Amino acid sequence: MQEWFDRLHAWREFYTFTGAAAATLMGLMFVVMTLGQPSLATEDGSRALRAFFTPTVTFFVTIIVVAMLMLVPDTAPNALAALLGAVAVGGVLYMIASGAHRVWRANDLGLDDLMWYVALPYVSYASFGVAAVAIWKGAAFGLYTTAAAMLLLLLVGIRNAWDLVVYNIQRGGRGS
Repeated sequence: MQEWFDRLHAWREFYTFTGAAAATLMGLMFVVMTLGQPSLATEDGSRALRAFFTPTVTFFVTIIVVAMLMLVPDTAPNALAALLGAVAVGGVLYMIASGAHRVWRANDLGLDDLMWYVALPYVSYASFGVAAVAIWKGAAFGLYTTAAAMLLLLLVGIRNAWDLVVYNIQRGGRGS
């Protein structure tokens, strides 16, 4: 068990940095949403908010939660695996419920939006599931898979946040 704690402890700075980056970016998303309030108050803006803005904030929240789980002292591997499994299942269910795929199809958006708003988040949440199984079985690559899933979700969040800022600027204060 001590070997597990030593391996987990070696990742401490990574999880601290990644969680702090996600928290900072999430705060910036609130600023963007506040400044873009006139265009987001429309019916189209409301759909975009539910399908794209909110999931992007949720990606950052997921990173923060996983970072905090990984930083809890003396967490047994099976407990951590179960929690990461819950994150994976919850993330996939959230992606289904958010309707990003439906909005992507309905608005005839590009393949890049399908990749960044839909496919890569699913890959990331599935990776948390793979990490959970690996950690449960005691495989060292579970910590690497967790880190990769967090980094992928962080990159998706950064790209999508930028895309949403550009979208918001292009829409300006238009009421429809």
